[in-house]
Amino acid sequence: MNPGATLTLTGYSTALFSTWWFVDDLSLMLDCGDGACAALMQKSRKARTIAVSHSDRDHLAGLPQFLQLNVREKGLPVVLYPRDCTSFPILRDFLHDFDRFHLEAEEGNLWKPMTDGSRHVLGKGKATIEAIANRHIECGGSEVKSLSYRVTRNHQQLKPEFRDLDNEAIVALREERGAEAIMDFDSEIILTYSADTPIESAEFWDKTKLLIHESTFLTRDDCETRRQELRHSALDEVMPMATELNPEALVLGHFSTRYRRHEIREAILRECRRCRPSFPVFAVLPGEIRHDLLRKRPTWEP
Repeated sequence: MNPGATLTLTGYSTALFSTWWFVDDLSLMLDCGDGACAALMQKSRKARTIAVSHSDRDHLAGLPQFLQLNVREKGLPVVLYPRDCTSFPILRDFLHDFDRFHLEAEEGNLWKPMTDGSRHVLGKGKATIEAIANRHIECGGSEVKSLSYRVTRNHQQLKPEFRDLDNEAIVALREERGAEAIMDFDSEIILTYSADTPIESAEFWDKTKLLIHESTFLTRDDCETRRQELRHSALDEVMPMATELNPEALVLGHFSTRYRRHEIREAILRECRRCRPSFPVFAVLPGEIRHDLLRKRPTWEP
């Protein structure tokens, strides 16, 4: 199954400057760096949830414009943020005060704190986004200041023994026995977003259809030379991990501008020839906005 057939992904991701991703089908923003609203224009209105990973400005600087233009009833779009990062309540209160003359009394965005394992329902309940604590920001004890996210799509269907019944009989059975008695429920992880994070094992991410993963550095040596191995990932570690995980597609982003575009492409191809992934690999290079990325030609095709 081609993930591009089910998800429409647009994004910009350049280390230090700005990162944001928009999943059209889920009305979901993953981070909201500078320029998100200008790039999406009217389509930004579709966003119902903005899942922010951490408080670095390149991941949230687009929020003031995005929220002011798109605030609407029921507190939409809802902003998800790491529970123990105190910068977010400060930003929330500032933006509400700053925009108070543009808002009706009952208006204003909802901001929802998230910790490891916290969930938020997307849309009409057919998908759920879950927060995953990561190690990008070091903190003590049980505090969570930096998050990755995964999206699970939920499915339900009648159990085989009830499929020949008419609607009236099904409704009656549901009222009598409850939905669990007559329905089969299952779910699948359709998207995982690493955000900024050091490298983790394939088991950490769990099985997923689409993995969006940062690759700030091209090599572990570069990462260690700049003492960033505890905060960011390197391409030559991401590719072996992703190959073991074996998603249906991999999207790489957050590359550093210390590398030229042709260097990044060559490095991706080199690592893919080494690891031989069985899935397509897409890349968002520095300074590049990619619209409907998964329907474009990948950097690597198996």
